[in-house]
Amino acid sequence: MVSKGCNKIRKGLQYGLAALLVSGLLPMAAMAADQAAPAAAAPAAQVAPATDMAPAAAPAPEAAPVETGNAEIGRQIFTGARPLQNGAPPCISCHSISYGELNGGTLGPNLTKVYADESKNPLLSSAWINGGAPTMLPIFSQRNITDEEVSHLRAFFAQQSKGPVAPSATGTFTIIGLGGFVGVLIVFNIIWSGRYRNRNKGTAHDALWRNYGGKGGR
Repeated sequence: MVSKGCNKIRKGLQYGLAALLVSGLLPMAAMAADQAAPAAAAPAAQVAPATDMAPAAAPAPEAAPVETGNAEIGRQIFTGARPLQNGAPPCISCHSISYGELNGGTLGPNLTKVYADESKNPLLSSAWINGGAPTMLPIFSQRNITDEEVSHLRAFFAQQSKGPVAPSATGTFTIIGLGGFVGVLIVFNIIWSGRYRNRNKGTAHDALWRNYGGKGGR
């Protein structure tokens, strides 16, 4: 009986010791899990700023505006081959745009690159031409350019802005102008001198001319 009692006591002690071990291991496992969680979160926190430092993607470039006008009609309007609807003078009388042998006038600025200039492109409008440009105001305020005509001019300016700026042809224009002026004087001299002789033929003036200063002189 004594041995059976000892066995029971021994088993009780074993069970009690196992219970103590189990109850002690559970808090230790919980503490180990709590310590492991911050350790695992630390690398993630270190990686997160790296994503913030990544360079931002460059914004997509804005698409160039598509002009609805006809560049060929715009060229004709600029050069005067197609008169403006309300009778205003053509652009080429004051402006150049790197087109043609004589290029254009020099009273106004060269318009070759005006379409590509962001500061001046908005001025290519009927509102500015008819009422905002001080030099053109006296002309176009009375003879307005239309929105449709400006749309054709904008298409022509967009086409010309892709090429180089041609040198001014002021010297060539001046020489041609002087040559034309002399030629006109010669033509008028031939026409009017014959008319003068015909009008004075048989008159006293004609007699004086022939006797003293003309064919019948001395």
